[in-house]
Amino acid sequence: MTVHKDHHVPSLDPRKLLYFLTAVDCGSYARAARELGVSQSTLSEHVSSLELYLGRPLLTRGQAGVSVTEAGKMLYRHAQLIVRQVRQAEQDVTKVSSVAFSPVSLGLATYGAASTLALPILRRVMERCPDVLLRINDNFAGTLSDSLINGRIDLAVVYGAGPIKGVRLRSLFAEELFLFASESATIPGPARSSVVLSDLAGMRLLLPSNIHFLRNVIEAAFTRIGVSPQIAVEIDSFSSLRDALRANLGVSILPRAAFAEAAAQDRMQMLQIRQPRLEAVVSLGTSEQLPVTDSVRAVEGIILELVGELTADGMRSGIRALAHTPGSA
Repeated sequence: MTVHKDHHVPSLDPRKLLYFLTAVDCGSYARAARELGVSQSTLSEHVSSLELYLGRPLLTRGQAGVSVTEAGKMLYRHAQLIVRQVRQAEQDVTKVSSVAFSPVSLGLATYGAASTLALPILRRVMERCPDVLLRINDNFAGTLSDSLINGRIDLAVVYGAGPIKGVRLRSLFAEELFLFASESATIPGPARSSVVLSDLAGMRLLLPSNIHFLRNVIEAAFTRIGVSPQIAVEIDSFSSLRDALRANLGVSILPRAAFAEAAAQDRMQMLQIRQPRLEAVVSLGTSEQLPVTDSVRAVEGIILELVGELTADGMRSGIRALAHTPGSA
């Protein structure tokens, strides 16, 4: 049967062990007390506390000084190791810089600018915090939020401004959504650079499933204009959606970062959506309950720095900086 010691009962406190060791090494309570800078009564109380906890006499006092019992000799060997390890732990901890180097798990929402931040974040963390083990996971906002709450990840760049129970969100930027289609697809309307949302009513849409925040933004926009979208397929795989678009199986509505490179190489059309213009807010999430380590704060600072550079870059269309509101940080 396991015996659980009460916290108020004397225990193997490293300080008490140090007092015991010093008493044995000095051979007398008087000399040990002087070396430790404490009174003899304090030293005696600590040793008595150990004896009470262990249920064995450890030291006996006589005219010739202190003698060690068999139980005391056994404890002496263990105590030397314990005190040495405690001292080493103190030294190791004080050597660590202000950034406590521990693993940091980062979740990035799929399909948009959040996922494109992965490489810049990784590079900057490796440059500035080489001892931080960064773990990156691409997933959907709902899944990442759950992972934040239960502690599986420390940070997440997700779509949505909340509120999400148990998650603290800081709005980063707004990302415009565009229409993507094969270069051979016929798009309704006279313009080749933009399209009115209502013109997409009869087109086959290839969209993420409703677990993705983007899907909610898209469906809400169609509802506002009184149009029922024709959703042909739900695809949560980035590569599968890209292949389906190139095969002209339908069109999709996604952030510019999703397929901007393919569109620039004339393998895909990218058209701005008008009336209404569609945007999705991207936020940085952390858990409201779990403690934030210095390593997490360091990675968070790098993310905010990169987002500032991203939103300041006028060449990146489709990204709009957001003014931080009270409580957003």
